[in-house]
Amino acid sequence: MRMIVLGGGPGGYSCAFEAARLGASVTLIEKDEIGGTCLNRGCVPTKSILRTARLVQDAAHATSFGVSLGPAEPDVAAICERKDAIVAELRGQLEDTARRLKVTIVRGEGRLVEPHAVEVGGERHEADAVVLATGSVVFKLPTIDHSLPGVWTSDDGVAFREVPGELLLVGGGVIGLEFACAYATFGSKVTVVELTPTVLPGNDKRVTREAQKALEALGVTFRLGDAVESVERVGERMRSTLRSGEVVESDVVFSAVGRVPNSAGFGFEEAGIEFDRRAVRTDEFFRTNVPGVYAIGDLIGGMMLAHVAEDEGVAAAGNAIAEAKGEAPTKTLDYSSVPACVYTFPEVAVVGGSRDSAKERGLDVVQAVSKFAANGKALAEGEGEGFVQVVAEKGSGRIVGCQIVGPHAVEIVHEIAVAMRNGLRVWDVAHTTHAHPTVSEVVRIACELAAEQTRG
Repeated sequence: MRMIVLGGGPGGYSCAFEAARLGASVTLIEKDEIGGTCLNRGCVPTKSILRTARLVQDAAHATSFGVSLGPAEPDVAAICERKDAIVAELRGQLEDTARRLKVTIVRGEGRLVEPHAVEVGGERHEADAVVLATGSVVFKLPTIDHSLPGVWTSDDGVAFREVPGELLLVGGGVIGLEFACAYATFGSKVTVVELTPTVLPGNDKRVTREAQKALEALGVTFRLGDAVESVERVGERMRSTLRSGEVVESDVVFSAVGRVPNSAGFGFEEAGIEFDRRAVRTDEFFRTNVPGVYAIGDLIGGMMLAHVAEDEGVAAAGNAIAEAKGEAPTKTLDYSSVPACVYTFPEVAVVGGSRDSAKERGLDVVQAVSKFAANGKALAEGEGEGFVQVVAEKGSGRIVGCQIVGPHAVEIVHEIAVAMRNGLRVWDVAHTTHAHPTVSEVVRIACELAAEQTRG
């Protein structure tokens, strides 16, 4: 069975590797570098930059740990060199895996010319199944001229060559807050403009309050419920006019308002593929309306996360090979237990729904909160801010969701994700011995409190 995967990001390479493991002959088409936005310009580079920012912050608080240090000065060239080395190492590992699995990588801009044919640089490639994995692109606000010097997107944010003195960051979502955290720590005066009344729109109120408070402690200023109406360059500076009438001057205007499916210019419409606005429409098995053509990842909208794309890619590979054998597809994805993370200081991690969203779905739920301020490991690390909040169904004890703001949140959230995925109850987590001292004990205590309420 021959398969073409169009796009080499997390979804694309995961799909290609899984299909090869299952015996398919796979061609992976990528116009740039394997790894896509996540590895080359997104997830991994930003985490490398944030790790440096964490060291700068630790140095600033070293005296509280009994250590005398001078002020830490970020070396931008060295920061970027380290970041680029990490990216290159991981990219090399992916290329090694492709060679080992005999996945053929074709470099160039691919275009779907027929349902089972993709053209790259005038060369035609045919297959029994095609998986579309072209990812997403930065959404550009029409009120901002992105050709102006001094206007950045996340692509520029990870390729910076100096720390801006003043930074206007448009967008208070995940991308905006992570960059606000890094640049504020490096010394930028950061102002965040967010259209909605809260940061991290769509999240639980306790989460948004705690996240905003932490960033304000870093010196970040927020303009919530406001928007950028126009941006102009005046000399070497940027001048932004907000909807409220306020004028903000800065060295850089950083647009971080999100991403949209990268679906234009690949011949999808001409091939008869159906869309839901800019996203390619699929069924639960990742099949498009065109037989033999599948789509995954950011291209299909939904939870636009690298780890979601990876799992969708693996599922699509299995389904495509099953159908090529005349079998029914069976692989789907349970999105209800997928964690989402924000790598600010402190970290934010959520899985499932909040109490309010559960009530909107007609569920009778309880909510229990445990704070890191009472946790020995968190206090020893100087990170006593934040909480674990567990939402569970009354009576059954079924875990509906969990919200964490605090140290190592992006790691310990998986305990709840595993519990939710496997139908465990709050008392199952509460009755599991947790090592002491660990920050994961806060998860156990929250589940203990929830168990008392569900049974009460």
